[in-house]
Amino acid sequence: MSEDKPSYDSNKMRPAAKVREVLRISATLEKPHLAREIILEWLENDASTELPEPAWKGNAFHHESNDRSFRAVRAKGEASDTWALRFVEPGDAETEQVWTTEIATRQHSGQESLFSVRTLVKSSEPKLRNQPAVPRFMEHVVGECGLEQGAAKIEKDPWIIESDYDAANLTEFLVDPDRRTPAFVLTVAEEAENPIEPLIEASPLATDTLGIAKVIVLPAEYTWKLTNRFGKRLSVYRGALRVYLPGFREDTDPEGGHDLFMPHRMDTPETAARLGSLLRWMAARESLKRMRLDQEILPFASVLVPSIEFETEALAASKASAAKQLASAKEHLGTLREELKAALQMQQWLTEETKFLEGRVREAESRARSSGRSGSRPPFDRQRDRPPRPRYSSYDSDRPERQSGGFNRERRFGTYDRDRQPGGYERQSRGYDRDRQAGGYDRDRRPRGHDRARDSEESDHDSPSGGWDRRSR
Repeated sequence: MSEDKPSYDSNKMRPAAKVREVLRISATLEKPHLAREIILEWLENDASTELPEPAWKGNAFHHESNDRSFRAVRAKGEASDTWALRFVEPGDAETEQVWTTEIATRQHSGQESLFSVRTLVKSSEPKLRNQPAVPRFMEHVVGECGLEQGAAKIEKDPWIIESDYDAANLTEFLVDPDRRTPAFVLTVAEEAENPIEPLIEASPLATDTLGIAKVIVLPAEYTWKLTNRFGKRLSVYRGALRVYLPGFREDTDPEGGHDLFMPHRMDTPETAARLGSLLRWMAARESLKRMRLDQEILPFASVLVPSIEFETEALAASKASAAKQLASAKEHLGTLREELKAALQMQQWLTEETKFLEGRVREAESRARSSGRSGSRPPFDRQRDRPPRPRYSSYDSDRPERQSGGFNRERRFGTYDRDRQPGGYERQSRGYDRDRQAGGYDRDRRPRGHDRARDSEESDHDSPSGGWDRRSR
C-alpha cells in the first residue's frame, strides 16, 4: 500500500517567494562622507572582499563577491548630491531568503544631510520567522557621526533616568510632537535588587531597535513624575512596561495603541523573550508606517533613475563613442527591468497584506456584533430593568435603613429634610411650601396669602411628633 501512495514534491508545494519590507530608518547627520566610509568598511570586512576604487570616491560601482552583491549610484545636481547603496546577501537557504539593505545620503546646500536605511527580504515562508533588527553598521555610524531624529539624538545605549531633571525631560520627550519613533519605558519595581535593571534586558533591545525606537529605563523612585503629569491611566510603574507611540499627549486615549505590559509578561526568560520579539516587531512596523518613501526615506530606485540621466549626460558631454553609449544604455535598461520586477513583487505583497488586514478587521467587527446579540448579558433597558418601588405598610416602622451605595428613595423620588425627626419623609409636590416651619406638611395646596404661622401651629398641635399627621388623610 505504501507503494501506491503518491510522493510529495516539496518544490511544487512550496509557495512562491515574495518581497517584504521589514523596517525603515531616517535621520539627519553632519558628516555624510564619514558615514559612507564607515558603512563601506563594515560591509567590506563582513563580506571578506575588496571593493573597487570608485566606491571610496563616492561614485557609482557594481561588485559581486561570494553570493553577495554591491551596487552604488550617485545623482549630483546643482543644489543636491545624492548617493545610494544596495547590498544584497543570502539568508536561510531552506526558505530561499535574500536580504536587501538600501542606504542613502542626500546633501542639500545650507541644510543638514539626510540619512536613510531600508531593509527588505525575499522569502517563501508565509510568516517571517526572523526577528527584525537594524544593520550592525548602525552602531558605528551612530557612535562616530551622530544621528538625530527631530530634536532627539540617536544613542546606542538605553536612556537611564538618574535624576528628577532627567524624569522631567522624559515627560517632555514623550509629548514632543517631533518625536518620530516609539518610546519603550521600562520601569523597575521598588523591591528589585538593582534599581536600574528592569525585568527585560534593555541593552539588547536598544541595539536591535537603534533608530526605530527609544529604550528608557525608569527606576521606581522617578515613576511618580509620569503619574503626576499623565495620571495613573497613562503612567507606568511597579516593573511594568509601556509603549508610548509618536503623537502621545496628556489627553490621549489609553486604548489608542500605547500598550501597557504588566510584569507577569516578562518575569521568566521565556516570557521576556516573547515580549522582546513583540517589541522589535512593533518598532519595525511603526517605522514602515511613519517613515515616508521619497521624503524621509530615499529608495534606491528613486536615486537610480536620476543617476542614469546623470551618467548619460556625462557620456554625451565627453563625446564618448556610440558603441560605449549603446553599451551603457543596454546596461541601464537591464537594471531598470530588474527594478520593475522588484517593484511588482513589492506591490503584490502590499496587496496581500491589505487584504489580510481588511479580513482581520471584518472578523473583529463580526465577533463584536455577534457577542452583542447573543452574549450572556443583554443590553440594558431602562424601563424593563428599573428596580421596583418599595411599598411599606407604615411610614416609619417597616422602612429599612438606606445602605450606602444602594437605592436612594429620597434622592430618586423626593427631598430629605435634615431637621426632621427620624422616620419623617417629605415627598416633593407642587404644593410644597418652602417657607413653612419644619414638621408641617401642607398636603392640600393653600391659596396665596394664607396664614403660614397659624397653619404651622395647628399642624404642631395635631401631630406632637412634628412629622406627618396620617389623620389628615
